[in-house]
Amino acid sequence: MQPLPDLVVGALLALLGVLVSQLVAMLQARLERQNKREILLRTKYEELGAHFLDSMKLPHALMTCTSTEDILVLTHQASGNNAHLLALLYFPLLRQATGQYIDSYSALLLTATSLHNPQDKRHLGTQVFDKPEYIQARNNHLAARDYLQEQIQVHAPTYAKS
Repeated sequence: MQPLPDLVVGALLALLGVLVSQLVAMLQARLERQNKREILLRTKYEELGAHFLDSMKLPHALMTCTSTEDILVLTHQASGNNAHLLALLYFPLLRQATGQYIDSYSALLLTATSLHNPQDKRHLGTQVFDKPEYIQARNNHLAARDYLQEQIQVHAPTYAKS
């Protein structure tokens, strides 16, 4: 067998160099995309946490209401819904917990509203704090809140890599 001419060897080495550089570029692009995705997830996870913390103010605000109009203002739980939307879009492991959380607030709101006496000018919390229906709804909401908080902590290493 005769040796390959120098020209053919040179051409093969050049092709091999092009192939290696393309592979390195593809690997670098993939790593960059993965890094951008991790940054996006971490940012959205922080946003979900901020919405969750903001939504935790609603039950207290509900208990300080003195009129039906005050209660109606709190029916739209924007922060809780935003947290749930982020879970639906980015965090499948939190979907159930965020759904339970917003459902439990809705149930708490409905229960407190049904027990509200508009003729009584005391705070809603004073009117309902000892009613069994309210106590059950409150306990369910607190359990859902604690569960979501626990799930956010459990899944933080998965979604918020640094």
